Amino acid sequence: MNDTKNILLAWISSIASVFAAIEVQTWLTTLSAIVLPIIFFSVGKTIDVCLQIYFERKKKWGSSSTPK
Repeated sequence: MNDTKNILLAWISSIASVFAAIEVQTWLTTLSAIVLPIIFFSVGKTIDVCLQIYFERKKKWGSSSTPK
C-alpha cells in the first residue's frame, strides 16, 4: 500500500506536465511527463531497498562477531 501511495503522489505532483504533454504532443514533453516520474520512482525504490538490506546486515553483524 505504501508503494501505491508513493507512485500516486509522484503522478499527482506531475499532473500539470501530463496535461501539457497531451496538449503539445511532442516526444520531449511526453518523456518528461510520463517516463521520468516512473524512472525516478524506480530509482528511489531501488535505493530504499538497498539501504534496508544494508542496515539489516549491519545490525546482524553488529550483534555477532565481525564477518570476514
